[in-house]
Amino acid sequence: DRDYLEPNDCYSSNIYTPDQCEKSLPKAKAAEKELSKFTDVKAVVESLHPENTDILDSVTLVMDGTDNLEARHLISEYCQKEGKPWIYTSALGEKGYSMFFRQKCFNCIFEDINTGKLETCETSGIMREISTIAAAKSSLKAVEYLSDREVSEKLETVSGEEFDINDGECRVCDRKDYLQLNSNRQTIAVCGEKKYQVEKQVSESEPEKLKKAADSFTENEYLVRAEVEGRSFTLFNDGRAIIEAEDKGHAEAIYSETLGI
Repeated sequence: DRDYLEPNDCYSSNIYTPDQCEKSLPKAKAAEKELSKFTDVKAVVESLHPENTDILDSVTLVMDGTDNLEARHLISEYCQKEGKPWIYTSALGEKGYSMFFRQKCFNCIFEDINTGKLETCETSGIMREISTIAAAKSSLKAVEYLSDREVSEKLETVSGEEFDINDGECRVCDRKDYLQLNSNRQTIAVCGEKKYQVEKQVSESEPEKLKKAADSFTENEYLVRAEVEGRSFTLFNDGRAIIEAEDKGHAEAIYSETLGI
């Protein structure tokens, strides 16, 4: 956005702090301070206009986070002329929008719209949850493009629409079959990793056993994280362990061998 922070902006985004809003910092500068914790960022405290579009010359992909149609049409025309892809993101009220542009342009969708007749964030507000989802969709498009994957050039919408769930023979609410609730603790795979969670009852001595068996370890008041024979082994205070292993049986064997349980 081209403007500055106000107190109500603390609600609209999770990158602004109350202190920044009280000081009326330019939004670009406030965003830079938070985002620079994770990556290299350079804030440009200017309003985008035809004379300064050269600030976009060096970028591979333009991510739109502006708050007005004039700026978006300018970004679109610049990117169309220069052959740069860009991603549009917006939210207003209970609706959000996300679209990747490369062959098409913003004018294909919003041709000659009279901005004076449109709703604004001042008249309709913005639901933070909607804008967060729209931004997440645009972030996914960016990752897909930068990973050389095909990105659909279609307008994607986010809304607060509801849908009904038909009554039927549900195992839980119709048959009262509480499979998970009545199950015993079990070893489960940790999503996306060759790690497994093993749950057992332990005494206060088990963390000490793990530290003695470890090649190296770190600890805090909640857990001990160790390296045991080249494999990661994290033991929580409640007896839960996350262990790097080949399969569930291997994880349980490492747990038993290391802690003697």
